[in-house]
Amino acid sequence: MLTKSLEDYLEAIKVLTIEKKVTRVKEISELLEVRSSSVVNALNILKEKGYIKQEKYGYIELTDLGEKEAKKILDKHKIVFKFLIHILDVSEDVAKIDACKIEHIISDETLKKMLKLLGKKKQTII
Repeated sequence: MLTKSLEDYLEAIKVLTIEKKVTRVKEISELLEVRSSSVVNALNILKEKGYIKQEKYGYIELTDLGEKEAKKILDKHKIVFKFLIHILDVSEDVAKIDACKIEHIISDETLKKMLKLLGKKKQTII
């Protein structure tokens, strides 16, 4: 099981990989607003656990395991974010902050119920 912090790093790697095709320590540091040394420490843990590959000072790549977990985290984030905006009518700024917190603790059952409500509101939201 990953900590909230490690999930944030995986999600950041996934987002950056989607946007830029390659991911570097500096970009993760900027996105998460943390020091490069913190990124390096987290990457070492993720590498030990088999979630990423990285040559020394090279690009960071998700392994198949990392890709699967990062997609799951990112999907949770998107669902919670859209639920907060479209169902609860929360502002985007608040929804962004709250979704980052909720994605780490939400149960699969609750997530499925959110998806169901989103689907009833508009079939093409997700």
